[in-house]
Amino acid sequence: MRRLLTITALLLTSPALAGPLDVWTIDQRTSSLAFTATQVGSFVNGKFPTWSGEIVLDPTALAVARIDIRIQMPAATAGNSDVDSLMKGPSFFDVRKFPEARFVANSVVASGGDRYEARGKLTIRDVTRDVVLPFTLTIVDDPARPGAVRGTARGKLLIKRLDYGVGQNEWAGTGQVANDVTIDLTVVASRTK
Repeated sequence: MRRLLTITALLLTSPALAGPLDVWTIDQRTSSLAFTATQVGSFVNGKFPTWSGEIVLDPTALAVARIDIRIQMPAATAGNSDVDSLMKGPSFFDVRKFPEARFVANSVVASGGDRYEARGKLTIRDVTRDVVLPFTLTIVDDPARPGAVRGTARGKLLIKRLDYGVGQNEWAGTGQVANDVTIDLTVVASRTK
């Protein structure tokens, strides 16, 4: 009986079962998701302007953190119509066949101070790889919403495009387009305290 009472007490006080944590509401106006690639020695900067996500993250309850970001690939742009057409075509993102990329993390660990790592899976062109996204997180009271907090997460992820099949046929080598691609993110979001 004592063991049953102990287990029940643990379950009732466990952060994972104490009740759902508030989901952060992402401010799309001030958040951004961008990338940098290198083509023939020159930087190509672009962005993914259309994305959405569900984020549950409390630094005091990291065991129940989860992040699910969905990126609409047809909206990707480098600000140049020729580059955009090539990038969205079958040799690179093939947005007609693979219209969505996705990042899902069910593990967030503290790295000291305001630094964290989201450990999860990134899917591009239906190829899924394990990734670790390092990011910083600051949380302050939200002056626009009494009783709410505002969080700002900034992270940078280096991936190999060829690991995801981004670069087919004559683009499968790294002579013209480097394999390394840097993804930069800034997520500004709010939730109730």
